[in-house]
Amino acid sequence: MQTILDRLVAVNLEVRIWSGRKKLSAEDLALGAERPPPDLVSLGSKRICDPEALQIFQRIKKTAERICLVGGVRFLGGYAIPEDRVEAVAAELDALGERFREARQAFLLGYEAAVADWVAQHPRWEAAIRRAVDPVTVIESRLGFGYQLYRVVPAGPAGDLNVQVAALGDTLFEEVAQLAGRTLEESLLGQAAMSQRAVGTFRRVREKLACLAFVDYRVQPVLDTLDGWLARLPRSGPIGGALFTEGLAVALLVSDGERMRRHGAGVLALAELAPASPPALNALALAELTPGSPLGPTVLTGTASEVLVGRTGRAGTRDASAGGRGGRHDGDRGDRVQGG
Repeated sequence: MQTILDRLVAVNLEVRIWSGRKKLSAEDLALGAERPPPDLVSLGSKRICDPEALQIFQRIKKTAERICLVGGVRFLGGYAIPEDRVEAVAAELDALGERFREARQAFLLGYEAAVADWVAQHPRWEAAIRRAVDPVTVIESRLGFGYQLYRVVPAGPAGDLNVQVAALGDTLFEEVAQLAGRTLEESLLGQAAMSQRAVGTFRRVREKLACLAFVDYRVQPVLDTLDGWLARLPRSGPIGGALFTEGLAVALLVSDGERMRRHGAGVLALAELAPASPPALNALALAELTPGSPLGPTVLTGTASEVLVGRTGRAGTRDASAGGRGGRHDGDRGDRVQGG
């Protein structure tokens, strides 16, 4: 466990985004003194400004999450990244933090006008909206972007930290499957060739696996299979013929976490029995050599739709103490949206 933790840095994203909502009261519904019983009416919330004005903060948050997942994996409610990616991730998050601050400043400057415009769109509810309007200083405290980078050092009694570390490989496989599964469904079904855009997704899968191969012994065989195929692809133009057919097998492999786990374990067992075998097996050889593999050679005929749906039956995705570096942090209070 400690060997893996020594090579990882934890990332905690702390992004607070004002919801733009307030609790809806019976007075807002203009029901007068006679109020319905609670089992008849459920009091919810009301918006006090156009939600579109807040979407930029959600987009920045999602971008921050993607940055942490490019070469990282979800871990302990946040993310874990390899130590050699710390500087790059910090630089990108710092840039996002600056974007967030600029967007916050612009929103606060236009806050009163945004509320007035919202009232103009809903004149019947003006009183209900204006009753809920907070001062701009309150809204400022509820918009913030920060992050922390730190090492995870287990205490004497570390709880189930060893279980969380041991599960990193499984988490990685599932995250890769989600990423690759979207490409399999959207880019390959019914096609006779693969675009370079689709290949780009496989390269992102490859980058993620390569960054974190040390967290689980089963990752390297999957990476070797992917590398063996990617190395033979042209850098431009569509991918057709045998390379496309092989790419379908690779897609089937990396779009399913359980297949990757079985593949990784099977290739390692084979290598121990036959150490003279080439280290990088392509997907077709793997289908024939891996015991129990779902990628048998008979699936690799016909169109992409037949291979990915007709023959397989489905397509798509499956659905401590610490010390270290702290990122910039803005705002003190308000609605908190925790990264991860």
